[in-house]
Parts: sequence; C-alpha cells; structure tokens
Amino acid sequence: MRSIFKTVAISTLLLAQGITVPALAQRVEAKFDTGMIPSPHILMPQGEVKASIFLLSDENGWNADEDKQAEALTEKGAVVIGIDLPTYITSLGKDPDDCIYTISDIESLAQQVQRSLGNGSYRTPIIAGIGAGATYVLGMMSQSPPATIGEAVAVDPGAAIALPKVLCTPAEKKTVAGGIQYGLSDGSLPAPTSIFLTKSATADGTAHAEALKKEQPDIDLEQSDRSAQETLIQALSDRIDAASQDNSPLGLPLTILDTRPTLNTMAIIISGDGGWRDIDADLGDALQEDGIPVVGLDALRYFWSKKDAVSTAADLSRVIRAYRKQWGVQNVLLIGYSFGADLLPATYNQLPEADRSRVAMLSLLALSNSAEFEISVSGWLGGSGSGEGGDPTVDLQKIDPKKVQCVYGTEDDEDACKALAPRGIETIGIAGGHHFDEDYEALAKKIVASLKKRINS
Repeated sequence: MRSIFKTVAISTLLLAQGITVPALAQRVEAKFDTGMIPSPHILMPQGEVKASIFLLSDENGWNADEDKQAEALTEKGAVVIGIDLPTYITSLGKDPDDCIYTISDIESLAQQVQRSLGNGSYRTPIIAGIGAGATYVLGMMSQSPPATIGEAVAVDPGAAIALPKVLCTPAEKKTVAGGIQYGLSDGSLPAPTSIFLTKSATADGTAHAEALKKEQPDIDLEQSDRSAQETLIQALSDRIDAASQDNSPLGLPLTILDTRPTLNTMAIIISGDGGWRDIDADLGDALQEDGIPVVGLDALRYFWSKKDAVSTAADLSRVIRAYRKQWGVQNVLLIGYSFGADLLPATYNQLPEADRSRVAMLSLLALSNSAEFEISVSGWLGGSGSGEGGDPTVDLQKIDPKKVQCVYGTEDDEDACKALAPRGIETIGIAGGHHFDEDYEALAKKIVASLKKRINS
C-alpha cells in the first residue's frame, strides 16, 4: 500500500494540519504517519486513555456535529481520531494498488497516537460512524483481520460504497445503485459489530443491515428511538465504560484455547508484535485440535508498557501454575513467534526452577539476534528496535540445547536459527519467509512431532 507521510505537531501546527484539540486535552509534540488518512482531527483526553475511537464523518464531511461527538467522547477518556469522509474518499481513490486496504493505516495511527500519549496499555481502535461513515465502517469490517479492530459501531448505514476501486476483501460484493455493496468475510466476525437503526435509516440501508445480520448472526442489530447523534454517543460511551473494566484472566491479555489434554502438556504462545492473530491464533487453533490446550499472550498489549525479563517471568510463572492446575498437566510447551521468540530465552532463564523443570520444550519461531521488552511503533512501521533486551542467542547458552527448537523461514534474512545448529539445538527450515508462507498447520505438526520426542524420551 502507498504510504503518504504527514507530519502532525499537535501543539504548534493545529490549524495548518487540520488538527482539532479541545481546551482540556493533553498537548504533546508528535509526528504521525497517517498513510491515506488526510489531516485527521485528533482529540486527546487528559490522563490514561480508556478507549481509542476512529470517527468517520457522514457524506457532508467533518463539521460542528462531529466536533460535538468527538469532544463528548474525549471527556469520557477516549482518544478520538476524526476522519473527514469526502476528503478520505478522494485520498483512497488515489491508491495505485488494484484494490483498497484501509485497516493498516488505522492500526498504525492508533498505535502512534497512543504511544505519543504514553498510556500504559494499548487500546485496539473502535471504528464508528453515522450514515455514509457507517457504511464505510461496515466495509472496513469486511477486510479487517481478527484482533486488529476492537469493535465497530455503525448508525444508519447505507447500502453501497462508491470508490474507483473495490476494497481488498474476499467477502461477497455486488454492484448496486450508488456503488458496491459488501458482505462480510466467511468465519467469525473479526471484532464485535453493532448496527443501530434510527427513524432516519433509509430503506436500502435497513435492508443491507438485515442481510448482514442474516449472514452473520453475531452482529448486534438494534432499533433506536433516539436521534442518530444521540445513539452514536450513547453506544460509544457504553463501550468506553466497558473498555475501562479489565476482565482478563489473571489480569493479563490472554486468549484461552481449552481442550482435553491428550499429551499431558499445555502450551503458552507469546505472540509477535502485531498481537494475537494470524500465525499465533492459527497455530494455537492447530495445537488445540491436537489435544494441547493453549494460553496465548498478546505481546502487543502486554508489552505496550515496558517490561523486563524478571517481571515477564513472574507473570509467566503465574500462568504456568494456574493453568497446569486447571488442566491437570505435567508438561509445558513454550512457544514464541518473532518478537515473542526473541524475548523468550531471557524470560525462561528468570523462571523459578520449579517452573523451568516443567518446560519440556521451547519452540522459537522466526528468531532474530535482538530482543525487546517493549513494543516499538517505529519497529512496527518497519524500523529497527533498540535491542535493549539483549541477544537471545546469548541467553540460549544458559539453556539445555536439548530443550530448544528453532524454526526459521528459508527466505528470512534476519534468521538467527541456522547458527545455533552446532550447539546441538534442533533447527528446522520451512520454505518461505518470516511468516513461513502461512502454512501454519504444517508448522504445528513439526512442533508437535518434536514435542512428542521430548516427552516420550
């Protein structure tokens, strides 16, 4: 995707860049790469960010109504990134690619803005809008991967999106009056999605919403007696309140994949810096199907605030003890992917001996020579991290090589695995690059095969 670099200096370039900050908002100096989102209206709350909201205007553009919405949400603790829809549509139309992908810009900007505020935990963005903005919100949900958008709220959406090119999505699409009508991708919703219909909803928009609900029964479709503005504010206020309540297991960003253990083993997977999705989620599902219950640690959320090997090991120990007891297993399989792999050796070395003795295998996927214990937004944008966490290959010198498996993509230029083979560490090359050509089922089979050799020896 083309990246249009835009600089946003919050306290000094407000008018020049089209940035709106209310009087009570915290002011910071920051530069943001906004991609195809032109001159966003960024409103920042005082104190800890409770939620991150991308608010799309209707077809009339960003005006006083959107200002009122954004200010009300900011007062409740949300950082609001407002998008002027007509200008955004023009920008999207200039994308040189064959289709248009919107989610990467939203995710990137959400991370950059939240990092500039220094909030302690990352809030996945909520996308929301009224009318045409709501239509685009639902179109975005047709192309969003899981665990990327936090939630979608659409009030009185229309039925079609008018762009020069189609959205990049495998979802069903058809030409109707006014543009392209998008369904949703197969499988589970990538994030909770709510559609509200007020008395202002159009007939074709209502029909489209009802069709989406039929296609995806998990969509929350509600009628509202309030105005569209009031409905949106109430819905988003409810979600800000809910986001501030931490109901995560052990107070950690965990995904639990329960199953009856057949190998007397549980797995803990520390994700890459993109969070619990793609390879991490698919690998977890595959292990679950093989009779290995899984605890997934979302690295994006856990390491959003800086940790170290000692504090990470303390939390990992709590996970090991709680879930070994819950599942009644003896063995633990520790897996890290990319960012998660790099920090796993140092973390393992800080575990109490009682926990280390239960670890049957460490599987390091796409290992490099540099570890971090904090998510780097510059790294997410393609830059290199600081390497403050040390070199994981050095930390591996303290670990029994018979316990370690290192898996690399044969086309991965940053691989650190191959150099470990002379130490007696199991190294496995898989065709492809950093993501192993997305053949995660085959990857799971190699991990399980190696695990069985270790627990049966």
